[in-house]
Amino acid sequence: MKKWLWIMLSVGVITLVFMMNYFIDKSQQQQSMIHSVSLTTSTSPEQQNIVEVKKMYKQTTDYFDYEQKQKADSLRMYYGQPGSTLNQYKELQGIQPSMIHDVNVHWKSEQHVIINIMKTNHQHKNKVYKQFKYNLSEM
Repeated sequence: MKKWLWIMLSVGVITLVFMMNYFIDKSQQQQSMIHSVSLTTSTSPEQQNIVEVKKMYKQTTDYFDYEQKQKADSLRMYYGQPGSTLNQYKELQGIQPSMIHDVNVHWKSEQHVIINIMKTNHQHKNKVYKQFKYNLSEM
């Protein structure tokens, strides 16, 4: 009876250690946005606003070989006035960032911007994959 108690206790402790390690690594990964790549930058027709679409990358750990890797995490549209630091952003939801390589920006007015996420089809022609419309004065 004592033998089974020690075996179960050992298995429980080992499981607890692995679970704690897993959740600690996950919590650290949430804060590890390491760099971004600008896909396009566009200024409004009368130079009042600017948007920049960036692909954001974060660092992850491969648990099989404990190798640090960079993974495309999200697409963001940063916006503001030309010459200022672009700190404000909007996440472009519903797309896989690793599959996106081309983005077009069209201005309807100084405040209204359309972001077209492009995808290449089988004939190697770009098609609009997803479209986002924003009014910068309401953000």
